[in-house]
This record gives sequence, structure tokens and C-alpha cells, in this order.
Amino acid sequence: MTGYTGIKLVAVDMDGTFLKDNKTYNRERFLEQFKALKDRGIRFVVASGNQYYKLRSYFEDIDVGDIAYVAENGGYVHDGQRELFVADIAAETLARVYPFLESLKEVTAIICGRNSAYVLNTGDPDEVANARNHYQRLELIQAYQDISDTVLKIAIKMSPVIHNAILQAARETLEDVLVPVTSGHQWIDLIIPGVHKAHGIHLLQEQWSIADAEVAAFGDSDNDMEMLQKAGFSFAMNNASDSVRRVARYSAPGNNDEGVLDTIDHILSGAMDKLSLNTSGGA
Repeated sequence: MTGYTGIKLVAVDMDGTFLKDNKTYNRERFLEQFKALKDRGIRFVVASGNQYYKLRSYFEDIDVGDIAYVAENGGYVHDGQRELFVADIAAETLARVYPFLESLKEVTAIICGRNSAYVLNTGDPDEVANARNHYQRLELIQAYQDISDTVLKIAIKMSPVIHNAILQAARETLEDVLVPVTSGHQWIDLIIPGVHKAHGIHLLQEQWSIADAEVAAFGDSDNDMEMLQKAGFSFAMNNASDSVRRVARYSAPGNNDEGVLDTIDHILSGAMDKLSLNTSGGA
């Protein structure tokens, strides 16, 4: 089959979407799909809250120039050839954020910079070790003020039990300068207003002359919502949050069932009639 040429860009969230819960994916199957996507001129974009260097490590079998990355929830955009956008949280904003972070109990705050991520050396050693699983580059610091890097966003990890309380506290304290967004049950990201995944993908679309109607996007968490609202073909994973289900136009099998890869097969084969409309919502 010739495939559905109307889609020119496929954007995927990683955790809870493209990746299984054990942080793996079917590499052999995807490599075949990626070759087919590339042959048909369909761009593949990784749109995640994760660090750029960590995201690249998942696709070591593919030339670095062939995949674009919208990392750090839109805070860092790389088109495969060069940096396209680098967010920069203002110093006066950080002067407000750092005392807020220091006031929180039982959380791990990770300052996400252009060159590395940073975590206090006084933190729980187990949590620091866990952070290394998420950040390819991570440095221990004595104080937040020691950071001289450009700060793209701030990630906060906590127990799911206190997630909503931390989210509310962040909104009350910082929402006039940073937007707190849920990035999974244990994570909250603090991002610059207007700097999200949809913004990063829009920059790529402009560069490649791709319309919203030609974009397929996949997500599961609240930090995917702007991206899904913008894409002509938006997919909520079966394991997605209720808020994501309300905005997505289509549904896909869960991340542990290779839902993204199944849907890419439908796109490549032209079997668009096999896509599942999302009856929970979607424009």
C-alpha cells in the first residue's frame, strides 16, 4: 500500500506513551517503521519532558540528524542538525523559585540546564541515583546559586500521595512567572509560560512547512495537552489521564501494548479506517 501521505510529522511523548513501563520499546519493529517514515518524507519528532541527552540515548541506532527533539517540555528544541530554541528562565524568577524549592519537604528538585541537570548534594542518595536514570548528564551541587548554566525548566519529583498538594502550592506561589504542569504521577515541571511541547513542534512545523492538519501526536499526561490540541491527528494512549482523553481526537492502545507502533503501522499502510475515534472528547 502507498500509505497515508497526508501526515507529514509524527510526534511522540516518551514515558507512558512510546516507552513501555520498563523504559524500553520494540527497537527492531520501530527501526523498520522509521525507515519507511523517512522514505516517505514523514518527520519523526520526540516530544518529552526528558533531557535532550537522555532522549538521544534511546535512539542510538539512528543517525542523530534524522530525528528532531522537543526536550524539557519544549524548553530545548533540536531539529536534528542544530539547536532551534533554548529557553532561559530569568534570574529574577529563579530568585523566587529557589526559596520555594528549599521550603518543600520530601521532594527532589532537579534544575534542568542547557548543558546538564543539577541536584543538591544534600538530597536523598536513593533519589539522586534515581535521577541519574532520567538524566544522562547530572551534576551534584551544594546550592542552587552555584548553577551558572542556562536554566530551561525545573522538575520536581515526589510521592504520588503529595503530588496534588505540591502542584497547588506551586500554582499559588509561582504561577505568575512559571507554569506548573503534571508530567506523570510523581513529577511536576515548572516551565516558562508559552514554552511547551506545542510551541516546540510549531517551530519545527514552520521550518518544514507542515500544517497542523498534517501532524500526528501521541501522549498520556497533562504536559502533552497543548501538543494534542494543536495536532490534526491527536492520540490519547489507553493509559492516558482523563484530561488528555478529553482533548485527543483518537485513542491508541496502551504504552505497554506498543500502541504508538500499532498506529504508525496504520498510518504507513493507509489503513486510517482502523484508527479508533476517541469517544471521551476531542475536537
